[in-house]
Amino acid sequence: MKRIFFTLSIILLLLFGCHALPPAEHLEASSYNFVVIGDNRPIHKFRPEQPYIFSRVVKKAVSLNPALILNVGDLVLCFDTTSQNKAVKVFNAFEKVVAPIREKKIPLYIAMGNHSAFSEFGRKKFSRRYKDIKTQKLYYSFDVNNSHFIVLCSELKNEEAQISGEQLAWLKHDLENTAAKNIFVVLHRPLYSNATHDRYSLGIHPEKRDTLAELLKKHNVTMVFAGHIHVYNYSVIDGLSQTITAGAGAKLKGTVEDGGFYHLINVIVSGDNLDYRLIPLQSEVAQATQMIREQRYKGALSMAEKAVEFLPEHPMPNIVKTISHKLLCQDAAYNAGFSKLGLILGSRKELLFRLGEYCLEADLQALSNYYLAESAALDKNSFKVWYHYAKLKEKENLFPAAIEKYRKALSLADNPYYKNIIAKKIKKLENKNG
Repeated sequence: MKRIFFTLSIILLLLFGCHALPPAEHLEASSYNFVVIGDNRPIHKFRPEQPYIFSRVVKKAVSLNPALILNVGDLVLCFDTTSQNKAVKVFNAFEKVVAPIREKKIPLYIAMGNHSAFSEFGRKKFSRRYKDIKTQKLYYSFDVNNSHFIVLCSELKNEEAQISGEQLAWLKHDLENTAAKNIFVVLHRPLYSNATHDRYSLGIHPEKRDTLAELLKKHNVTMVFAGHIHVYNYSVIDGLSQTITAGAGAKLKGTVEDGGFYHLINVIVSGDNLDYRLIPLQSEVAQATQMIREQRYKGALSMAEKAVEFLPEHPMPNIVKTISHKLLCQDAAYNAGFSKLGLILGSRKELLFRLGEYCLEADLQALSNYYLAESAALDKNSFKVWYHYAKLKEKENLFPAAIEKYRKALSLADNPYYKNIIAKKIKKLENKNG
């Protein structure tokens, strides 16, 4: 009889790391393991690089010697992929981080996320790179030993947030023609989520979601892996097992207790036994930022130095390290860090903006004001500078100043998403201001 284990020793793993997985050479000949990750996209458009933690995720995944890696989607942000060149750039940035996976020749299977479909350029570039070679589709299946893997696309054009039509018919046929002991399904949007996040799941179309769920249950699908909601969550709904694993880099949702922590899933298949292992990961950048908020500047510097040692040319560890030197009044080290960041980011204007944007996040309002003002002096028509300047004034409860700067940002915005956000903010602040 098949036995299923779920290792969820979060506290122990956070303290000591994951040492329970035996090396690949010690597994039975019929055994193998695979890794599931997802939602590694940049946090927002103002930090366009792949998140620092994603490189940690990739390193950990490769160290497990998996037979394959599954990504449940949202590789890139795609808000601004308004040309083919921009689309190429953001997907190349993803591929640069996953180079260790490619170098080890570990198969990487990727479900399309909604962010890849935000623009037609993004959608086309994802399809060209990651569709199945044989079928030329974004949904397909394959076998590994006694397991059958199905990759679905919840973002087909004009069929977003659903599995229907031709894809559903294909899925039914595929399930009817497999005799595998284990059936794993991968897609971006989960079938189910809690009430807070239900608008993000396939529950947007409940009847179509229920049709899909009944089909998966009928064929005894072992596990559904999904992402989209930036948490870890395991649930069994009416007999269907689902794991949301969306903690590879995008901004997390909720507290640790809510599942809001960086992680990956490692599944060990050994004969009829399945062992699901949740592996939490820590970001030195996030830890250092929290230490700065708590005025523990020496600890923040120590964490930032570890991050820089791991990824010397990534902007975020260097930003945190430089600001830590500033807070500790270490002028020579600060100046050296400032110069290095200028080389990494390419211009003084971008450097000043990124320092101001980070200080705003880290609750260093005076420093944020200084850097944003310096950046604005270099470019008086920068949308992102005025937008963050407005956010700073709003945080300081200086509502008239915030409204003024939001209006300036609105006049410079060319992205409908941010135009809508700013218009709502202005209206909200005008009501507060009486």
